[in-house]
Amino acid sequence: MITRSHNPTIGRNHGEQTRWLDRSVGSRADQSIVAPPHDELHVALSDLYAHQTRWLFESPRDRIDLVERCIETVAESARNWVDVACEIKHIPADSQCRAEEVLSGPVVAMRYLRLMLRNLKALDNGTPSPLPGRLTQADDGRWRVPVLPVTRDLFDPVCFMNFQAHVWLKGGICEDEANAATEPIPQRMPTTSLVLGAGNVTGIFAADVLGKIFQEQHVALVKLHPLTDPLRPVIEHAFKPLIDAGCLRIVSGDATVGARATQHDMVDAVHITGSAAAHDAIVWGADAAERQRRQRDDEPFLGKPISSELGNVSPWIIVPGRYSSMQLHAQAENVAASITNNAGFNCVSTRVLITWKQGALDRFERFTGCRFNGDELSEGTLAAVRSDLPQLPWTLFRDVNPAESPLLCREESFVPVCAEMPLEADDEFDFVGRATDFANEELWGTLCATLTVPSTFRGSRRGQSEINAAISRLRYGTVCLNQWPGLAFALLTLPWGGHPSGTVSDPQSGLGFVHNTFGLRAVEKTVLEGPLVVVPKPIWTPGHQSAEPIAWNLFNLYHQPTLRHVAELSYSAFVSLFK
Repeated sequence: MITRSHNPTIGRNHGEQTRWLDRSVGSRADQSIVAPPHDELHVALSDLYAHQTRWLFESPRDRIDLVERCIETVAESARNWVDVACEIKHIPADSQCRAEEVLSGPVVAMRYLRLMLRNLKALDNGTPSPLPGRLTQADDGRWRVPVLPVTRDLFDPVCFMNFQAHVWLKGGICEDEANAATEPIPQRMPTTSLVLGAGNVTGIFAADVLGKIFQEQHVALVKLHPLTDPLRPVIEHAFKPLIDAGCLRIVSGDATVGARATQHDMVDAVHITGSAAAHDAIVWGADAAERQRRQRDDEPFLGKPISSELGNVSPWIIVPGRYSSMQLHAQAENVAASITNNAGFNCVSTRVLITWKQGALDRFERFTGCRFNGDELSEGTLAAVRSDLPQLPWTLFRDVNPAESPLLCREESFVPVCAEMPLEADDEFDFVGRATDFANEELWGTLCATLTVPSTFRGSRRGQSEINAAISRLRYGTVCLNQWPGLAFALLTLPWGGHPSGTVSDPQSGLGFVHNTFGLRAVEKTVLEGPLVVVPKPIWTPGHQSAEPIAWNLFNLYHQPTLRHVAELSYSAFVSLFK
């Protein structure tokens, strides 16, 4: 059965009609992109090359000064940053969906800068940045490193109450090796990194740039996605201290500019956020025939290191069991947020709901942002809807047989579409194992997966054992319990990337990890755990009436981490309970 939602009516989080056609998000007839001068790329790279060595040996104290100046320029630019991002995406000035742009843009940048300041101050004192706790060893012998909550300056126990995250290191390493993996190795080679920015979330390239510059001590060239070109003056002001210091340059242009940059002699390494097809074109060549030959002969067209984040058909596994009405409602809203956030234009959007067929989910109406009306459509009708409407409706495919709809399993869709795929299982314990196998073997990608788990299930010895086994076996770089992986992306202390089983010839969701502000090595995956019900209601929840003011209060706290700003944030969050 195929089910179509009511056409959305309010904001994107609450169901605002999607104004994004294909992947031309925010394209406007009255905006023309002026091609950059032919020498802009070469001039930018020449400037960076001239500053490579000096930046590599910059003292911690000088880097601290640079971070502190960036904190102020990002604060000065934040409102313009959000206004322009909302113009690009046609988000109305009175929509609470503006909170998405606050959280995924300036808040991400400011939190990253605070974490870098924390690291550099520790380095200046001759000590590593302190972890939130001690390393622990699991029953299977693997080591786990705590990375959340961070208390100093960031007030995570207040902002993310009852959340915790651990990095699982790769198996087979001893305690000394595990401890060594928590001590970052200083960069010793002058390097220019090219960052090919994504067009969907403005904080992605900001975080990637800050990581390259402050964690890896590279100088960085950012090639903006054409969709985000209107943001260039704002971003240049936000990161003006980095530009003045000679460690950042920003260029604009289409795919040909990006292709020239990847092959430029003065680019030493490449990082891309995009599609697997874009990755293959960069690594193996744009010509299809040449690409196939090079892949067959293992002769990459790109002769330099590449890291990447390439998306995912993101699964959300609903473990059957006893839930309270409040828990079920909160989790339904959480799943709805993961579908509707940024109009589904995210690599972390939930694409497949994995349910137990015998106890099939019967409360889809609780998805506040996706009020499904039960209309049954044929495939032909659905295609007509997509071609005739200027906006795409929220669409849920229910009771999908993956064998009959392989495209939903193998292709990541950047549109507001999700499929429910029920599985046969003997009981809830058998279901967990089957769902894990299904996610690993049938769904494309290795970026992130989520499990909603009832408290009673985890309270039993067998249930906890099954969940631990599932987390261990899931081939994903991030596994979340009861929470959307978008939060794992935004917290930044957590390594973010595809499972390390990816290779250049088969990258899956990408190569390497970004963020990872503790500089951990030998990372296998990150596990983020949160409660079934979060109080006060998270501001990414569909229908939240105070999302933007609370988002700005969070930004203010990261800008100036004081008890006054903690109080303002807490007050605004609790007042929202009564709206």
